[in-house]
Amino acid sequence: MNDKGHKMAKIDSKVLAKYGFLGGRPKSFKSAKEMRAKMAEFLEACEVRVRQVPDKNEGYKTVYAPAPVTLEDFCCFAGITKTTFYDYAKKEEFKSLCDGFRQAVEAYWVRQCAEGNSGNKADFILKNAFSGEWKDNKDVTINAVEGVTFTVVDAKRSDS
Repeated sequence: MNDKGHKMAKIDSKVLAKYGFLGGRPKSFKSAKEMRAKMAEFLEACEVRVRQVPDKNEGYKTVYAPAPVTLEDFCCFAGITKTTFYDYAKKEEFKSLCDGFRQAVEAYWVRQCAEGNSGNKADFILKNAFSGEWKDNKDVTINAVEGVTFTVVDAKRSDS
């Protein structure tokens, strides 16, 4: 009985499971093959994106404009969080696939640095999203009174 004295109906666990009330949310990807297909779908959608941009005649024209490739956009596309993505990356079946996808994202931003316009944000993204490999090195030379020279190199490196 509930707090109002009404008899509560007994609910079958199969009914609860059908609506997702038992055992949490179902897995986003049942297999690496399913995740790979979603990644391929995402990358293709990025490649074929078109946008409306203003033209000289004060109208708009449709132009081919590939979308940036980011982990955040893939997660949104796949309906998962970044935490979920990284949880999959810890599973043996998904590890190499997730590592490969992160490598594809990194390669995209490296190309943006090499080919992009001056002042683009690709270098900022590389330094922050892939900080273990992408950072500015700082060399400082100090000349002591006795003539001893020290060179300090920022050797901090995170292998994440």
